[in-house]
Amino acid sequence: HEEGRDSCAMVQLLDGKEVSHVVLEGLKARVQGMAVQPHLHVITVGQDVGSQVFVKQKRLAAEKVGLRFSQSSLPEETTLSELREVILSCNREKTLHGLIVQLPLPAALRDHERTVLNLVSPMKDVDCFHPTNFGQLALDDPIFLPATPAGILRMLQHYGIETKGKRCVIIGKSNIVGKPLGLIMSREMGPACTVNLCDQFTENIEDITRQADILVIAAGKHHLLKDPKVLRADGQVVVVDVGIHRVQNAEGKTVVQGDVDFKAISPHCRWITPVPGGVGPMTVACLMEQVVEAASLQQPTAALDLEVVKRVIGSESKDVRLHFSEILSLMTAMDENFDVETFDTALKGLVDSSGQVGLHDFVEWTFASG
Repeated sequence: HEEGRDSCAMVQLLDGKEVSHVVLEGLKARVQGMAVQPHLHVITVGQDVGSQVFVKQKRLAAEKVGLRFSQSSLPEETTLSELREVILSCNREKTLHGLIVQLPLPAALRDHERTVLNLVSPMKDVDCFHPTNFGQLALDDPIFLPATPAGILRMLQHYGIETKGKRCVIIGKSNIVGKPLGLIMSREMGPACTVNLCDQFTENIEDITRQADILVIAAGKHHLLKDPKVLRADGQVVVVDVGIHRVQNAEGKTVVQGDVDFKAISPHCRWITPVPGGVGPMTVACLMEQVVEAASLQQPTAALDLEVVKRVIGSESKDVRLHFSEILSLMTAMDENFDVETFDTALKGLVDSSGQVGLHDFVEWTFASG
């Protein structure tokens, strides 16, 4: 049984299954016209049940679109050093365009999550977890878009929901959903929302949610939103439920529900996402979009004439600059054993606020570091 099938006649569903089908069909046509087959690789550590479900969904979507899908399944006892070697090996693989380390990691590695995610090459980081890519998003010049926030926006756009000047309230400040969604929804050139990010410490949160035109619940707490009194009184709010929880219903059957109590809340909304069938399918579809985009971005790098690059580096101009991720991809292309992690750490001092590095500064740094 799916939540959302007993809703009242007034509310309309934001149907993620329907919209994701449109997205995937468009991607399928795009992939057929590409010179290279985009390749997504997923690294899993341990046997987390939820992760297995999510990886299967990614594999099925990749196959539907025409992407190549591969996976490294590592045992629970994998060490940080062993995981590091697998990630760096994937970074060096030229035919691999998108790389994901599936979360959550086992308990022994959980404290190293940020270290692990930083190991993924920014040009293959289709989850948009690397600081370089997250920084580009914050600067309103994204290389990739995080899949769940991108999926939410795409769904709103598909159903023609107005965002310009509207109040978007987001409950939850995670790096995966809340924070990047806030950045995306507040972009002045569009969607141009006024955004409030809230958490468990937000005072008088009900006063804020009652002003929401768009209310996104991404707190990871089952049925956090269950009281219609915290919604605007005119019944015109758009509610987006990002949560996913496997719980037992009154009959003892395991069902999937969200952060929103659908039956209690849906009669008081204009639009609402069901769980399952709402945000989840859109996350997978928009992830496939990022893999295709990564393959497109990496093609020019693979075909770079290194003699031209040498002439650019040797130019007398002091103004030649490249984005950090472009230099990183170039170095990886030139040396398959290139140490991405060391380079990433050492070069941070040369990167300006827009993520770019002056080539002359880079050359001087290279010679100074031997």
